[in-house]
Amino acid sequence: LILVFLTAIKNGMDETSMFLQVVILSTQILDGVGAGIFGTMYILVTSDVSAGTGRFSLTLGVTTAAMSIGGTVSGYLGQALAQDLGYERAFVILGFMALVPALSYMFFMPETLNYKSEEAAATSVEDSANVELKEKSAANEERTIV
Repeated sequence: LILVFLTAIKNGMDETSMFLQVVILSTQILDGVGAGIFGTMYILVTSDVSAGTGRFSLTLGVTTAAMSIGGTVSGYLGQALAQDLGYERAFVILGFMALVPALSYMFFMPETLNYKSEEAAATSVEDSANVELKEKSAANEERTIV
């Protein structure tokens, strides 16, 4: 942000171009934050999905390859569509292409957090029931001995 202001002062830019530079810079900052969060979250989701299978590395490799191929193909496809059909149609077509996996993820991706917490709750209920049974058994044995 400081560099934007310094270049604006040096070049004697007006308020409009200064505003546009701030908007572009803030967009780049938000893009970097989003990429950092996404980069962490997809590893965590892959870990949750492949938990207990012993296939985390394989799943992470396939996921990373799919994202890389998608990013590469999207750039070339977007350029080709923009040249042939114009930017608006290219944007709409790529938007629909992105909507399909987003909806698939929303409807078909299992919620691993709730599943694990339900499983843990069931285990803790079973454990507490076992503890109560053991305590009752011990109390009954003491009564029998006395």
